[in-house]
Amino acid sequence: RTMEKKRGYKINEYGIFMDEADGGGSSGEGAGSNKSETGHGKKIKVKDETEFYKTFGMQYIPPELREGAGEIEAALSGSIPELVEEADIQGVFHIHTSYTDGKRGIEEMIEYCAGAGFKYAGISDHSVSAHYANGLSVSELESQLDYIDRLNEKYKGKIKIFKGIESDILPDGSLDYDEKTLSMLDFVIASVHSNFNMTEAAMTDRIMNAVKNPYTTMIGHLTGRLLLERKGYDVDVPRVLDCASRYKTIIELNANPKRLDIDWRYIRQAVSKNILISINPDAHHASGIDFTRYGVNIARKGWAAKRDILNTRSAAEVARMLKNMRDYKKGL
Repeated sequence: RTMEKKRGYKINEYGIFMDEADGGGSSGEGAGSNKSETGHGKKIKVKDETEFYKTFGMQYIPPELREGAGEIEAALSGSIPELVEEADIQGVFHIHTSYTDGKRGIEEMIEYCAGAGFKYAGISDHSVSAHYANGLSVSELESQLDYIDRLNEKYKGKIKIFKGIESDILPDGSLDYDEKTLSMLDFVIASVHSNFNMTEAAMTDRIMNAVKNPYTTMIGHLTGRLLLERKGYDVDVPRVLDCASRYKTIIELNANPKRLDIDWRYIRQAVSKNILISINPDAHHASGIDFTRYGVNIARKGWAAKRDILNTRSAAEVARMLKNMRDYKKGL
């Protein structure tokens, strides 16, 4: 209102008006006008929100961005990105099964993903240190990977299954499998599940050490928060993002409504550093796959475009990217 007042407009509960004495800026294409009976000046009619913004020479501002965080200036300069849409998501990662603490078998989870229209799914049960979640021993993991190979044959042409793990980040930042075991996997989500009371500096170093591991594909639920239940642990998120950018490591947007972590306030910063975000449902039952839509909403609130999200790519492109990421980190 303050900005447009300088251009001769008035905006109030009665509508949009242009001061006839000033002749105010542009009345906007397609916007009708008539003589106001309220004494405010010429009333400008708009049929929807898009036309409202167009009246003032601005891009449409999606509701998710209306936070007073520079969106008005961006709309005036035409620099608001085309935000990611739910229909852009081609596959999902971070799926737990009855091998650990999930409630359904792998095949049931894959059938659900295929039925939802996804072209790929990443199975990532808990690792050996996760005693609280029946974490997989090396031999149990090998058995699961053999089973996934058979399922990939069965579902060939319908859906691709990526072989992964959610590996605990140990207090020193190492992962809880050896390199030989990790090398059998297509992707690794590294997450903190213990020792939450470390100092900020120690926790930040811990996560950054995990980022640097060549087998770490993405960092899971970055702050460990549970909304309305538990605050996140102390961590210097900007430092972790700088490290993730340097080591080309993906940051998870955990779409479980109890987490929604990475927080939307950091997403814009992450994508500005060319960090890819993966929208992951952290599903423990089939219907948990549907949490993906909440992640899309949060990604939009963080100004993320389709190009900023890993799982808007095809299965073949994702497979190449995962391999290239690992090769790049090994070469550092």
